[in-house]
This record gives sequence, structure tokens and C-alpha cells, in this order.
Amino acid sequence: MHRFSPEVRILDPCNRDAISLLPHIVLYHGTVDNFIPPNANKGFADALQKVGARTELILYVGQTHTDLFLHDPMRGGKDDLFDHIVAVIHSNDKEALAKDAMAPSRRRLAPEFLLKLAHWANPF
Repeated sequence: MHRFSPEVRILDPCNRDAISLLPHIVLYHGTVDNFIPPNANKGFADALQKVGARTELILYVGQTHTDLFLHDPMRGGKDDLFDHIVAVIHSNDKEALAKDAMAPSRRRLAPEFLLKLAHWANPF
């Protein structure tokens, strides 16, 4: 499995010419992720930067593996991950950024007790 690691693959000299073709890479990770430790993403970000890729690692304190993309969006309201991704996508479009700032709050998709139950039952 070691040879399939993204960190190992990016450091392979055979891939050196492909690095310049990579877009700006933004990695998102929760600090209490029990499925994929945050250090794994830190190592990958460091490897990307070492070979010259434009890379940014955003850590979400207290978030698990599924909080960022499952539980938080279902809560409605403000969603930091969604807002950050949209800001990256719209970074060169002032009109879109202005519309994003005026967007209505997202609606809740599940009651809190179900989200807490799912969080408790989820091993990640």
C-alpha cells in the first residue's frame, strides 16, 4: 500500500514534470478525525509544497471526518467548509462574492438529536 500513498507518489521523480500542471490545491481536514489522522494531510501538504505545488491546508478545530461534509451542512445556517470552498471558487469574481455575502441562511435538514445520534454512532 505504501507505493500507492499520494505523499509517496508526489515525491517520485518520475512525476516531477506533472507538478507544474497542478492547480492551487486546498486541503481541508478536521483536527479530531479518527479515520484519517490530520498528520496524514499535513504530510501530504508538506510533500506537495516540497516539490513546488501551490498548496494550502485548512484545519477545522474539533471537527471529525464526517462533521465537515455531513453533519454541519445538515444543521443549516452557516457552514464554514461550504463558505470556504465557494470563496475559493469565486475568488476572482467580485460580483459572485458579493452575491455569496448576501445569500440567505441555509435551512436545517435534520433535527439536532438525530445529528448527535449519528455523530455518536459514527466511528469516524
